[in-house]
Amino acid sequence: MRKLILIARLFLFSLPFQAFAQPPQRLSIEEAIAIAVTAQPEVLAAQKEIEAAEGRTLQAGRIANPEISAVYNEMPTGLSFGEAGEQDISLSQIIEFPGKRGARIEFAEHGKSIAELSLWRTRSLVTVKVKRTYYQALLAAEVVKNLDFTISLVSDFLKVVTDRYQAGSSSYIDLIRAKVELSRLRNEAIEARRDAVSRLSELNLLLGRSDETPIVLTDSLVSEPLGLSRDSALTYYVNASSFLQIVQLDVRRSGSLLSVAQTNYLPDFGVSLSLQRRRGQLSPTGTDRYLGLALGVSVPLWFWQAPKGEVQEAEALLDIATIRVEAARRLVLQKIRSSYGVASVAEQQVKAFETSLIRDTEDELRSGIAAYQNNQIDALNLFDIYRTYRATKIEYARALYNYLAAKAELEAAGEIPE
Repeated sequence: MRKLILIARLFLFSLPFQAFAQPPQRLSIEEAIAIAVTAQPEVLAAQKEIEAAEGRTLQAGRIANPEISAVYNEMPTGLSFGEAGEQDISLSQIIEFPGKRGARIEFAEHGKSIAELSLWRTRSLVTVKVKRTYYQALLAAEVVKNLDFTISLVSDFLKVVTDRYQAGSSSYIDLIRAKVELSRLRNEAIEARRDAVSRLSELNLLLGRSDETPIVLTDSLVSEPLGLSRDSALTYYVNASSFLQIVQLDVRRSGSLLSVAQTNYLPDFGVSLSLQRRRGQLSPTGTDRYLGLALGVSVPLWFWQAPKGEVQEAEALLDIATIRVEAARRLVLQKIRSSYGVASVAEQQVKAFETSLIRDTEDELRSGIAAYQNNQIDALNLFDIYRTYRATKIEYARALYNYLAAKAELEAAGEIPE
């Protein structure tokens, strides 16, 4: 009976941990980007800005509400509406001068187009942020992997030194050096694992999830050629720049604003249709009911006040938008050139590791181990070779990260952050 109670307690105690335990999620970089662009607040805000722009377009096409009025004149003192001498029920409508409503709609539609481009721009910037964080997590994991591999090598070496020391063919100082080197590597591995966990937490937060969600990254640090020459990259990324398109579209929107301002010089029209009753006054048809029609037009008499100021303001804003286009183009070109230069240098650095450095250090490590076993070098020199090998592998991973991050920056070089 006691055993059953103990088993039941252990089962109940383990329930919370089972309930909260989450299996690790395998996550590629494309999946991470897809999650982030639907979870980041700035992307969600940009999507809502499109809805707001659509609402402004509907408002721009507004038509003035008609006005219904009832007028009773010559009423008796008893306020009897049916006994009023004159009864008028009117329907009035303001009609804008042709082109006014269309100019407002055009201005608002440009705003919607800018909001849509802003969404693409925001997604591009978020994509770069996700790629950079994902690559940083991969780099941290690669550092841990290299340290674990080096620890394995040094552990094997420690066994060899121990055996040789016991056989009297190795000095005690070599044994101490091997133990110290192994301890130092293990300390570095602890720091590397802490950094790897931190990078995964940053990625989790970027995806809009809690830090407790375990992630397994399925991609790796692998170099791919740029595939574009400098001139081709300039042409391609300039044409793809949402930032530059927004600035150019802002010129057209400012032109529409000027058109809206200029329409304020034009008059509006008014039309009113009335059903009238005149008690005691018969029409030629023998009835006291009449039909009334009124036409009116507004006179922009004080045109030098608000309309003139609105036109002056719109002209200045159009000039400002035009000036910004050339400045934005120079900025985008400079950013693309700079990003392409950084990516090209990083690509060459990766090639240098792949074509010679990695192979040379591996050969040196094998030669060093053989030389130590043949008593041609001491343990201190062999440790230097181990450190060189480990540093080369880690620097190669860092070179891959720098290249991939620079390539991601180039892909969004035309999207200048605000």
